[in-house]
Amino acid sequence: MMKSIYLEKLAPYILAVAGGVCWWRFDLALPSENAILSSSLTLGAILTGFLATAKAIVMTLNSPIMQKIRETSYLSDMVSYLSQAIWLSFGFCIVSLIGFFVPKQEVWYGLAWIGLGLASAGAFIRVTNIMLKIINHPPQ
Repeated sequence: MMKSIYLEKLAPYILAVAGGVCWWRFDLALPSENAILSSSLTLGAILTGFLATAKAIVMTLNSPIMQKIRETSYLSDMVSYLSQAIWLSFGFCIVSLIGFFVPKQEVWYGLAWIGLGLASAGAFIRVTNIMLKIINHPPQ
């Protein structure tokens, strides 16, 4: 159980580092046109809005499973996961926006873009899985 909570906490960042290492190792670069940045900015904004709304909804749920979660220390982890997902998605938006003003072929920019993109995706998946487990929890 202890190992799985550490993996759960670190998974988005492990994904980001692994993606960054692959990006650097294979000497990848973003395409020179701005379409990918525009799409990335849109995706990041959608995820940010969705997660902020989900956070408000989950925190106001008054179901038996939410009552049990509130009684444990896992609630602080869940709030932390939601906050991390929101901030990572927002950071991805910012990095995508910055890409309109800096050379996209720079290694540092590609690493920042892929790292934040993968971290925000990993955090989003983590939060989505937890929320689906809460919603799918059978009544007792």
